[in-house]
Amino acid sequence: MKKLGFGIIGCGVISDWHAKSVQAIDGAELIGAADLNEAARKSFAERYGIRAFDSIEDLLACPDISVVSICVPSGLHAPLAIQAANAGKNIIVEKPMALTIEEADEVIAACEKNGVKMAVISQIRFTEAIRVLKNAIDNGTFGRIVMGDVFMRYYRSPEYYASSAWRGTYKMDGGGALMNQGIHGIDCLQYVMGDIKSVMATAKTLVHNIEVEDTCSAVVEYANGAIGVIQGTTSVFPGYPRLLQISGSKGSATLEEDSILRWDTIDGKVPEGIILGRTKASGASDPKAIGMEGHQLQIEDMLHAVLEDRKPLVDMYEGRKPVKIITAIYESERTGKKIYLDEFDRSHSKK
Repeated sequence: MKKLGFGIIGCGVISDWHAKSVQAIDGAELIGAADLNEAARKSFAERYGIRAFDSIEDLLACPDISVVSICVPSGLHAPLAIQAANAGKNIIVEKPMALTIEEADEVIAACEKNGVKMAVISQIRFTEAIRVLKNAIDNGTFGRIVMGDVFMRYYRSPEYYASSAWRGTYKMDGGGALMNQGIHGIDCLQYVMGDIKSVMATAKTLVHNIEVEDTCSAVVEYANGAIGVIQGTTSVFPGYPRLLQISGSKGSATLEEDSILRWDTIDGKVPEGIILGRTKASGASDPKAIGMEGHQLQIEDMLHAVLEDRKPLVDMYEGRKPVKIITAIYESERTGKKIYLDEFDRSHSKK
């Protein structure tokens, strides 16, 4: 059986996670990569034994490529996703899929028009810890869910922001501690807790010389009546692993990144096969200190989605959700008001 061909646009740091994942998946073949920087694309191509395309257009015109990974700065995700969709390619895009709801809707419209699939990277959803937590909540293990919180007290050095001109800018990053670093935790929080009804937030730039926030805290209310807190920083040294905490009338659980740190229920039972412990990999202070497994599982899910003609687990509609939440938090900070997400969505949607 012919392997499904993959291409990569953008040869920066995160592209290695995509390349290594594709090359480790049965039935997938990495064909080539493109980057505006000639030296970067040639070095990347040599490292993986693939073709270096002279332009994005050349890569998108290649008939052997069915799926394209977009691994460029955040501000380019939406326009390149639309370009790839118009070329008839299925798309894997790093988070966020877009910087605004309006952009996200434009991407969705292009994918729908061209009949292509999109997966938005949220690799933590593929971990065993999140799957077990989601099932437990859905099955009533913790009783009525009262609180759902995520604490992402990360650190990024001044050198991190100085390493690329786009980092920490509204135009290309779309936001700071939440839109760049915190989006994975926010996506997982809404995935296990359900829809968020409202947010009330304060965001500040306290440490770094950047345009966007490096410190943010928001109180959230969920559609199911529960309440919670979203906190995100890049300002606190040394940075600590993300904590996701779910609290209910019959039990509570705490996840540290991709591991279950605590699991307490009235009956005292812990899910079979789950070992309580601390995380072994965290991007709390180093964005490169994350494992490969989540990316590989998500890219493999995309391969099967294409072959089986089904939706990927984290598709474009799912990828839109954390963008909506984060931009609503920013709107709350800007206006000083509680923002109701349904109303906010209607006022910003292009649908």
